[in-house]
Amino acid sequence: MICYFCHEALSEEVDIATLFKRQGPLCRKCRTELSRWRAGKRCSFCHRLMQEQEAGCLDCQFLSGRFRPPNSIACLLDYNAAAKMLFHRYKFMGDCALAEVLAMFLGNSFREYEVIIPIPISKARMKERGYDQTTMVLDAKGLKYSNFLEAEDRQRQSTLSKMERARAENPFHLNCRREDLEGKRILLVDDIYTTGMTVHQAMEKLYTFFPDTIHVLTFSKA
Repeated sequence: MICYFCHEALSEEVDIATLFKRQGPLCRKCRTELSRWRAGKRCSFCHRLMQEQEAGCLDCQFLSGRFRPPNSIACLLDYNAAAKMLFHRYKFMGDCALAEVLAMFLGNSFREYEVIIPIPISKARMKERGYDQTTMVLDAKGLKYSNFLEAEDRQRQSTLSKMERARAENPFHLNCRREDLEGKRILLVDDIYTTGMTVHQAMEKLYTFFPDTIHVLTFSKA
C-alpha cells in the first residue's frame, strides 16, 4: 500500500498490535507534516494566526457585530504548506482519495451531536467538481449527516474581499422542518474556515429554527 499523499510505499513495522489493524492512508512523515501547526499567537476561539500587536481577533470582532456566533469552533488541521497542497489536490485536481486522509483526522467524538450538517456546495459547483468535498470526508468516516442546508450559485469566496463577502446576499436556505432543528445539538461541518463568513451565514439560517447549540468543525483554518 502507498501513502495517499506522497505516494511512497508505507512501511509500518508489524507487531501483535498492528497485525490485524488496517493500515492508514498516510506515511508517518506526511502525518507529521500535516499535523504541524505554525508557530505564533492564535485566537483562542477561531484559531486564526494573529499579529503579535493584535489585542483581539479582528475576524471574530468583525463577525460578532453582524452574526450570532457558534458555541465553539474546532479545526482538524492548520493551513500549513502540506495542508494547502492537500486541499488544492483534493478540491481542484480531483484527487478524491484524499478524503480518506482527512477522515483519519476526524476522531470519534460525535455522539454528543444530534444532527450533523455539512456546508453544501451549489449545483453549479457540484457539476463542475463532480463531488462535494465535505460530505465525501464524512462518508469516508462513516458518519450520518443531514442535508438541511442548500446553497445557491455564487462567486467563489476566495475572489472576494472581507467586505464584499459581508455585503453579499446570504446564499443558503433551509431544506427541513422546524422540528428537525429545534432544541437540537448541531455540528456544522465545513472544509476550510477562512474569514468565517460562510459558516456564519449558514448559522444565520439554522438559528431561525432555534437549535439548542451549534458547534462548528472545519477541516482546516486558513
